[in-house]
Amino acid sequence: MIDTCPIHYWAKESPEHIAIEAGSVRLSYRTLSRHVASLAQQLARKGFVPGDRLVVPAKGSLKSLLLMWACLRAGVVFCPLNTAFPIAQQLTLAKRLQAGRVCQTESDNDYSAQLTPVALDFLAEAEADEAPSLDGRQLCNTIFTSGSSGTPKAVLHRVANHLASACGSASFIPVDQNSGWLLSLPLFHIGGYAIPFRVFLAGGRVILDEEPHTLPARLEQQSITHLSLVPTQLWRLLKVGFTPQRTQLRELLLGGAAIPAPLVAKMTSLGLTPKVSYGLSEMASQVCTGIPTAPGVVGRPLPGREVRIVDGEIQLRGETLFCGYLNDGVVDPALNDQGWFATRDKGHFTKEGALVVEGRLDNGFISGGENIQPESIEQRLVDHPSIAQALVVPVPHPEWGERPVAFIDWHGEAVSEPALSAWVREALPGFMVPDACLAWPPGVGFKPSRKQFAELAREQTNH
Repeated sequence: MIDTCPIHYWAKESPEHIAIEAGSVRLSYRTLSRHVASLAQQLARKGFVPGDRLVVPAKGSLKSLLLMWACLRAGVVFCPLNTAFPIAQQLTLAKRLQAGRVCQTESDNDYSAQLTPVALDFLAEAEADEAPSLDGRQLCNTIFTSGSSGTPKAVLHRVANHLASACGSASFIPVDQNSGWLLSLPLFHIGGYAIPFRVFLAGGRVILDEEPHTLPARLEQQSITHLSLVPTQLWRLLKVGFTPQRTQLRELLLGGAAIPAPLVAKMTSLGLTPKVSYGLSEMASQVCTGIPTAPGVVGRPLPGREVRIVDGEIQLRGETLFCGYLNDGVVDPALNDQGWFATRDKGHFTKEGALVVEGRLDNGFISGGENIQPESIEQRLVDHPSIAQALVVPVPHPEWGERPVAFIDWHGEAVSEPALSAWVREALPGFMVPDACLAWPPGVGFKPSRKQFAELAREQTNH
């Protein structure tokens, strides 16, 4: 269960090879290893011992990435928080983690002495005391679930979860020393936290996304070979003339929302077929990955993951399965008697063995006696050539109980509501046609809150 730290390994094998690109800064594996060694030693000098928790409001800066890996080396549990959260919310989450110290790599907040600040010298370098290793059994990080359908939960992982996740991912999305994977997702999201593991195991480069608005130009100028995006990000790229032929892209991973068929067709016609993935925080990111062949199809389980369907619900276990939810110092494994994690996701397998994800069981509602799964409507809506993303929520109705209302984010010319209703009716029953189509609200993150959208829909439809 004990592995050589991959950064240390590549520092010996390819010391001058670039490990991180951050704007004009280039860190070789040798320099990166020395920075990480120094930070790990600093944490030890400040009294941190394996298992201690450190709060880090972090999105994806160079300092945050260095500290993430230093915590791995020192056995400290890295607890990233969304930098956009209000201070009061950050303090509440830190209390649930029973973490008393904070390192502000990307913020300068006043935590009113409720969290003790930890100051580190990120420019210092040192040699490792001995060949550093990663103990797979060691607790290493927490990730808060999005809370899109409830209160965020603190997902606790061991090192082995992430190593197994990276190895399984590489079986379908190869990474090598010539790979450059853009850190386009934040470190407080499991998809972002997973990227450095995939890259450093292969001796490639992590490219930091410190200026997201410059992505179209950077794709043509930098050696970005691997890219993880949500569909709206890709639509925006295409709108400004993005074409993969002018880049070094060879792997494009889409996720986080319904995958529009027109988007897949457009990318395929440009010579780069995207891959889709089903993953979750509790399984250290990817569970299944594949080529998008039909709505909801996310491919076969990757190595190290097991998937089964029980009464329509997707259940998971395997080498990437988390330790449990951490709350006030207590770890809840959240597994059933057979050791399976019940996801509350609805799905089934195709005849070929690929998983089809139909949506969240918790999102379903009944309208006039008919079961409605909002994600089915969302998939049909995003298959319209003018729609970038869609989200459907129920609103109360005096006759039918609840009715669907859709929020639409247009990337092309908007069409009339009757025309859109006809589009939905071509593929779905009449009771699944939304009663209203509302404008996509501004300032929404890459993982919208259904609860907030439902409240907004009730306000805008006077329900």
